[in-house]
Amino acid sequence: MKNVRAQWFNQSWLYLKRILIVNVVFLFIGFLWRWAFMLTFGDSRELAPLSGDVFKAFVLGARFDGTVLFYINAIPLLLLLLFSLCSFWKGFAGILNPLFSRFSRFLIPYYTVMLFIVMFFSAVDFGFYSFYQDRINVLIFGYFEDDTWALTKTMWSNYPVVWIFLGLFLFTYLLWKGLKVNFTQGKEWWPAGVQKISYPIFVLFFFVLFVLNGIGARGSLALFPLSEMDTGISKSIFVNHLSFNGVRALTRAIELKSQQNSKWDSNLRHYGYGENYRKAFADFYQISEEQVPTDPLQLMKKTTPKNAWAEKTRPHVVLLVMESMGAYWFNYNQPDFNLLGDFEKHLQQDTYLTHFLSSTNATIGSLSCLMIGSPQRPISEFLTESSYLQVPFRSSPARVFKSAGYKARFLYGGNPGWREVNKFAFQQGFDAVDGENEIAEGLGEIKEKHDWGIYDEDLFNYVLKTLSDAKEPQFLLTMTTTNHPPYQLPSTYQAPPLNAPTELKNRLIGDAALAEKRFKTYRYSSDKLAEFMTKLKNSPLKDKVIVAITGDHTFWIVNFTEQELLQKGSVPFYLYLPDAIRKKLDPEAFGSQSDIPPTLYNLALSETPYYSLGRDLFDKTGDFAVNNSGLIVDRSGGVLTSGKAENDQPLDWEGSYERLVRGENTEHKKQLAVKYKSLMSILDYYFMKEKQDQKGPVDHADSSR
Repeated sequence: MKNVRAQWFNQSWLYLKRILIVNVVFLFIGFLWRWAFMLTFGDSRELAPLSGDVFKAFVLGARFDGTVLFYINAIPLLLLLLFSLCSFWKGFAGILNPLFSRFSRFLIPYYTVMLFIVMFFSAVDFGFYSFYQDRINVLIFGYFEDDTWALTKTMWSNYPVVWIFLGLFLFTYLLWKGLKVNFTQGKEWWPAGVQKISYPIFVLFFFVLFVLNGIGARGSLALFPLSEMDTGISKSIFVNHLSFNGVRALTRAIELKSQQNSKWDSNLRHYGYGENYRKAFADFYQISEEQVPTDPLQLMKKTTPKNAWAEKTRPHVVLLVMESMGAYWFNYNQPDFNLLGDFEKHLQQDTYLTHFLSSTNATIGSLSCLMIGSPQRPISEFLTESSYLQVPFRSSPARVFKSAGYKARFLYGGNPGWREVNKFAFQQGFDAVDGENEIAEGLGEIKEKHDWGIYDEDLFNYVLKTLSDAKEPQFLLTMTTTNHPPYQLPSTYQAPPLNAPTELKNRLIGDAALAEKRFKTYRYSSDKLAEFMTKLKNSPLKDKVIVAITGDHTFWIVNFTEQELLQKGSVPFYLYLPDAIRKKLDPEAFGSQSDIPPTLYNLALSETPYYSLGRDLFDKTGDFAVNNSGLIVDRSGGVLTSGKAENDQPLDWEGSYERLVRGENTEHKKQLAVKYKSLMSILDYYFMKEKQDQKGPVDHADSSR
């Protein structure tokens, strides 16, 4: 039996070497394909000074290509492992012998089909990029969702379809012939020559091989597997695109598409408006349908008042989004559990709100909504993970500030390729997107990083440097990354003792040690934020910069009750204003992140038009807060809305804005529910119109209705 097993091992060794040849050849083909991609779509003038980045893109591209090949290798290796497991009994020899000896009969058609698929979608990706200037994304599914026949005719007219398919057919034929030669040729190199092998060693060999292949498919030995977020290696968006490949782009698009379950008018229909978007506008703006203009989006258009200080000063504006900074944790701040550190001093010196809701409970949702100054709809995908990825919105704060002569920059303390946020930022009018690599280059040296990027202190130093070096007014949307799992801290930082109160300890869920790491990282971010504000206030910038700070969402390590709906989603809103325009917000006011842009416009700009569905937070009337959970709250209480009015849950405050309990469905509560539902329905129409006007017609989108 052992001699037969050795024979099977030698045969398998031959197959493995032939598989290795296939992998090497296709990595080289991937290199040639990427080179052709660069020559076809790249601008030599742009790429000339970025030779180092281009080299990194080719190396990273080989890693992405390798992950695809390792996934393809997984099936043959799994089969060999299963065969080896059955070799313990000599009675299986009659079955295993032909399987091992004729395994090439499986490998030839298998690799022909799989590698054809790789090349087919690489060709599709090539054509997709030529049209959209992006690798395959969810827009590819529009081929089936829109007028398929019309799109087919368009492709027939614009692309040499016949020659493309003839080329694929020729490639497939040559591939099959090449694989046949490769797997059946008799030449041997580096022969195993095993004469005897035990069952455990035989199985272990194939098991280890399968595991190593799995590691290769992961693409990385780091905390996270190789993914599209790793493509953010350069300031050049094209170089970042160059490092990816069509198959990985397609799998990403499929993943995102599988998460999508809404149509453009899902909220309009869900909240009872059907096709009558004009009624939604009338309800939200509290006017009659007859008063709704022909273009309802004109109701969103506003103009900032004349502002002599803004005209003279042209202040920088910084909107800083702190990872996982929840307002709920402000309530627990005390001497022996001081989560805010010196930032508490700045809170008292300036002005802030805690009755404030983030757009969503997910970073990408809140961040993308801040980029367009909009709430997040309850029934919808995140903007960067939908067909709106490449739609420019007129309500984008970057676009508004640029119209007033500002330079708009998005600064991210991690890899801006994450969730394709860099692509979305450029579409919204940002002039520059600076991630961890650009920040490290700008600062000269960064000694330490964490798994998600650079530490907050380095990001804040880069913000100060950017403002100090600026020759024109800047709008900086900035996002930190430190306060995020796995909660790493720089070696130079020593967190003070944090003794959680007993009441909080009793509410904690999960591991206590992990909670402690969360609290220390929260304190670190607060400390570095305080240092940033202190430096700014002690610098020449103090009289010519406006700083707004909020969180992307809170974090959830306690059992929030049903009555703590506000606390569960609340984030702070802090505002620093120069002495010349210093004023205080009403600390009991309610607000949402879509209210931040109009507040900043009125402070920093003079007689500047803008589009917004938010309100100035200094407005003394009509304050309320919303998020995508269906919740709307104000000083009277709130409503947890649903599709049908009879299922809405009116809520009253118990205590000092501490708990929301079931209350009477007053006329005011009914109006609150209508406000929420009409707002979310308006967003359906607004998003559809932006997509239609900027990118062409969309399914079921008829602006004449």
